[in-house]
Amino acid sequence: MIISVSGENGHDADAVTPLEAAFEERACAQRAGTDVFIEGVNLALLGRVEQLRIRPTNASGTVDDDGPHEVRLEAADDGPRTGCTCPEGATGSFCRHTVAVALVATGSAGLAEDDEDGDGDDDDDENGGIIGESSLFTDDPVHAAMRVFLSRAPRAELVETLLDAADDSEAVADALWEATVAWHGRQHGAAPSP
Repeated sequence: MIISVSGENGHDADAVTPLEAAFEERACAQRAGTDVFIEGVNLALLGRVEQLRIRPTNASGTVDDDGPHEVRLEAADDGPRTGCTCPEGATGSFCRHTVAVALVATGSAGLAEDDEDGDGDDDDDENGGIIGESSLFTDDPVHAAMRVFLSRAPRAELVETLLDAADDSEAVADALWEATVAWHGRQHGAAPSP
């Protein structure tokens, strides 16, 4: 079954499957929440979705994220249905694995392309700041992946990573020292000496 959107002269401008309509990226972002959606985008961009099976009304796949997670999506008459084997998905939450499979299954994960008309996309403001193509899909996928790592890495690992980067780069060392001085100033009312 295909849902059609008629274009000029009665021709189909775009054919949209029920799956694509039910799991459109903005709807996924609203259901998942910004943080979970960004994590799902990163999984999709990193190619973690495997064994993908797509039909007009449903899709399934495996997401490699600290072990395999089986995901299923369905465009039912009463709305989208999801399931995932991760703890969050098992409770019915719209988890990051569900987001990743939805984006890849609907082709949304390939939206990381330049803004052709150059006017930028201000959809963030229109959506109450929830999501916009300009904030996620035009973001550098490497930075997006690093953002997920930095948000989930243990604190001790982050400290060592930053100190190693400071050893390798004078610019990083300078920026880290400026941040250190500012932090100490806020904490103690005085800056440490170098």
